[in-house]
Amino acid sequence: MAKMANKLKELDRTAEENCKKGRISFKVGRFEDALAAYGEAADAWKEMADLLFEKGKETRGKEFLEKALEARSCYGMALFKLERYGEALEIVDAALELKPENPTEWSNRGFVLSALGRNEEALEAFEEALAFDPKSSKILTSKGIVYFRMGLLKKALETFDRALATEPRKASDWACKIPRFSFFSRNKAPIMKPDNAETWYWKGNVLLELGEREKALNSLRKALESNPDHLNSLLSGGDLLCEFAEYGEAFKCYIRALKLSPGNEAAEKGKEFCEAKINE
Repeated sequence: MAKMANKLKELDRTAEENCKKGRISFKVGRFEDALAAYGEAADAWKEMADLLFEKGKETRGKEFLEKALEARSCYGMALFKLERYGEALEIVDAALELKPENPTEWSNRGFVLSALGRNEEALEAFEEALAFDPKSSKILTSKGIVYFRMGLLKKALETFDRALATEPRKASDWACKIPRFSFFSRNKAPIMKPDNAETWYWKGNVLLELGEREKALNSLRKALESNPDHLNSLLSGGDLLCEFAEYGEAFKCYIRALKLSPGNEAAEKGKEFCEAKINE
């Protein structure tokens, strides 16, 4: 009995360490490392579950089997990031066979199908996800991105607005006038807001496609209110500010982008362009 307990403890420790390693690796973009770590975590927790089932400990066995499935799901998303879409889809579909009412897995299926260019099926997957989690701003945003990629701009805009409506913005000191404004708060401790930067960013893309440049700029500003380090919004915001001849504000965007992504080619070019314009 003691030997069994020690083995379970060691397996759990190994799984937890690998899961933590996987999360960190995934966050910093080391997807091969994340893939290996999540795979080892899933295997360890699955072994624990099997051992517990053999001993008739169904409740504890199910607990660790659930952990194994979660690690396996993360393994699938690492495959997705590595553009191994076919393998990622197999992982997601296997998970859905076991958990057909899980919105996260349906959402993951949508990501993979969209990457494969199967946009109609991706929309169906996101609809399934929303059936189980109808107020998820992240799922709505993902669905809106698919509409955008399909050129269905009106539907994309409506979907992004639905996503934003699920997380009402709080009052803050980030007031501005279009097009002359600062992207950065004067208050050193601005009021925290929900992180809906990605939604505002994509809404800005739709508005740009529709020729609504000032509204697009305002959406990018709101993205940066939510997350001042949203790289794509800084780059797109800088480009738009340049179109409005707001070179000083654009320069700040590119400088901030370079702090987040040293050597970023678009930010470097934008910074140099703004410097030249400012010094004319």
